[in-house]
Amino acid sequence: MDKIGLLIDSTTHTSEELTSYDFIKSVYLKVVIDDEEYLEKDLSKEQMESYIQNSTKMLTSQPAPTDFVDAINEFHKEGYTHVIVVVLSDKISGTFQSALLAKNLVEVDIEVSVHSPQAASFGVANGLRILAKEIKAGLNFEQVMKLYYKLFEEPFIAFTLSNLKHLFKGGRLNRVQALIGTVLRIKPIVQMVDGKLKMVQKERTNIACQEFFMDKIDYYVNKYENVYLDIINLNMEKWGQSLKDAVEAKYSNVHIHTTDYVSPVFYVHLGNKGFGISIIAY
Repeated sequence: MDKIGLLIDSTTHTSEELTSYDFIKSVYLKVVIDDEEYLEKDLSKEQMESYIQNSTKMLTSQPAPTDFVDAINEFHKEGYTHVIVVVLSDKISGTFQSALLAKNLVEVDIEVSVHSPQAASFGVANGLRILAKEIKAGLNFEQVMKLYYKLFEEPFIAFTLSNLKHLFKGGRLNRVQALIGTVLRIKPIVQMVDGKLKMVQKERTNIACQEFFMDKIDYYVNKYENVYLDIINLNMEKWGQSLKDAVEAKYSNVHIHTTDYVSPVFYVHLGNKGFGISIIAY
């Protein structure tokens, strides 16, 4: 009988549900603050809010391959036969490469499968909540992998931010894109396209942003039978609730989850104010 472990990175820690399963382990990305390095688990939401408000210099770094090796060895000691590693998009982080290197370094007899969906943070968590429930229900490895590919065949993530300076400072957007959002005081919509963050729309109001998100939800509802929506708000509770109300009023078959937190790494790159959506559908 397959005993399946799920190994994730700490940027996926946007849902307490994922930390409640005994078959899920994590490796931790790091944040460097004023030349001092911290694991994500050692930084609270309140601390990150303070650092951002004070414009503290912050950098991020990926886990080392040995972090993955250590976690996989722990799974082996606990009797697991398979480990599925799922980390954020390889287009925005070297975490996936660390996991691949680790797979080649593992010396114990355990099957390791490494994956990087073209998603990140709450977008990965949105799919993994479904996957974890099915692992707990007893699916075998082959069935779990079939479900994984279905879940992440067409993931969607988009959000609007109060400003783009954090994405620019982190190298995720170019200077022109960042200046457009800041100087013109527009509402930029950033979307993950082929695993990369790209500014795809410029709106004047939050209502227009909400309409953009609703159009995307329409697409998935019309195409797929099962639609899982995660609505995220970072200090924009009014707009997170407004979007949730609009979805509930229009659809009866969309599974809605709400998130008000991203991990410290994504606070560094996104800032602390915005709202948006993730969609997983199959």
